[in-house]
Amino acid sequence: MELSEKDILLHVKVADRDELLRLISKRAEELGNTNSAENLFKAFIEREKDYSTGLQEGFAIPHAKTNFVKNVGIIYARLDIPIDWETYDDQPVTDVFALMVPEANAGTTHLQMLSNLATELLEDSFKQHLRELDNQKDISEYISKKMGVDVL
Repeated sequence: MELSEKDILLHVKVADRDELLRLISKRAEELGNTNSAENLFKAFIEREKDYSTGLQEGFAIPHAKTNFVKNVGIIYARLDIPIDWETYDDQPVTDVFALMVPEANAGTTHLQMLSNLATELLEDSFKQHLRELDNQKDISEYISKKMGVDVL
């Protein structure tokens, strides 16, 4: 899997979580990760019904495991205006890593992606440096390096 500049969305302005997940689903369809933005969106929403993917300190990791995903993918979105999302610290979200995995990869790749990302998000230096970067190329390279996306 390769994380490219096209997988990085900066200066996103949305009203709420659902609008953001629709935007991410549409981008995933444009990138060829899914052939149905609507069904990917539904998979994200179904996952949120189990329990929120909002974390803390402004981060969320929505993820979808579905046959509507053709290729493993990550889309990172940075919001200009924080949005409400159920989080551990009851704070709004500004940084979102959306993970998409075909059903066939649900037990392996999906868990490895979540594990790698969760480990990095425990590090204040990762979060701080990520937020200091201001262009898609640098962000995609940084996330790729820290998460080891080339081995997923």
